[in-house]
Amino acid sequence: PPWTLLLLPLPGGGSGSYGPDQSPSETSVSPGQTVALECAVANVAADKVNMNWIRQSPGQKPEGVLFFKTDLSIYRAPGIPERYVPSRDASNKKFLLTIRDVQEGDDSIYFCFAFYGSAGVQTWGEGTRVRVLSDNLPQPRIQLFPPAQEEIASLTCLVSGFFPGYIDVLWRRDSQAQAQGVRTGLVALGEDKTYSVSSYLTVPASEWGSGASYSCVVKHESLVSALEKSISANDCKRQ
Repeated sequence: PPWTLLLLPLPGGGSGSYGPDQSPSETSVSPGQTVALECAVANVAADKVNMNWIRQSPGQKPEGVLFFKTDLSIYRAPGIPERYVPSRDASNKKFLLTIRDVQEGDDSIYFCFAFYGSAGVQTWGEGTRVRVLSDNLPQPRIQLFPPAQEEIASLTCLVSGFFPGYIDVLWRRDSQAQAQGVRTGLVALGEDKTYSVSSYLTVPASEWGSGASYSCVVKHESLVSALEKSISANDCKRQ
């Protein structure tokens, strides 16, 4: 039968009162190696469970990987190669997704989705990030913009050119963490296959005018240490 990706509740939802125990939460692997993801079920025999594997990368829609039926038949989504191999350990109530000869494009978060029973119980795992290691990851660039108007001081930090799309963007005021007034958008994948994201910090105009220094701090797996860029009202006056 053709592959069908159902529109399902978000991870953590579903009609079941518990979800599969998925592990590890993150695993790092070099290109060419093999990685195995584990999904353990409870309160039901494993041979009664149909298991879907779904993945999602930042800025992209969920993508079906494969469907592993109770009779051990396998239906792979279009474009998913045979090096993605599901298996079942019925005695330990565990399901495995083994990815052989890992490639850069395998970097994503993988979710197991179990459904079973006449009532159609549906439960999600919490997801496993497969992190494909590389020495040549594109590093983020920071552009920091001052407020466009004096009444409301809203600073903009544009971070671009990074891959993969997992990133932390933080703000500091005079070297102190600033959480209030922060709003960070969703990462977006560009045509050049790198990601970008914008973060905004809104502060009282009086604080901005006092000359305090505001910093946008970026943490990404391509960086040995955090990347930081600062701006203040005094800097803008000197320009």
